[in-house]
Amino acid sequence: MRLSRFFIQGVSSIAREFAKAFYNSPEWEKTRQYVLARDKYKCVKCGRPAEEVHHKKHLTPDNIHDPWIALNPDNLASLCKDCHFAEHREDKAAGKKAHEYKTKSDCRDGYHFDEFGQVVPD
Repeated sequence: MRLSRFFIQGVSSIAREFAKAFYNSPEWEKTRQYVLARDKYKCVKCGRPAEEVHHKKHLTPDNIHDPWIALNPDNLASLCKDCHFAEHREDKAAGKKAHEYKTKSDCRDGYHFDEFGQVVPD
């Protein structure tokens, strides 16, 4: 299985277990590359080179199979490592917990991620 840059760079500690297959999927890597190119490989917060793609609406076990959240470029932003860390630090300081981001949406378009991180029809 090919590991995404997300894991190769040693950032896997911020990816929770439920998200590992997703972050190793070709769909995520394609979307990630699209967002980085869209943002001209610059951090949208500070303008430095971007290394991370951040989910504005955080992924949870309830929404990770919803491509409108997990793979929607409108929900993603290119960030440098410092700004990405700051985003999560600000959430923690504000007392936000993962359950506050949960949605009860079904996977749209009748697809979901299988145990190998591949998008498959329901």
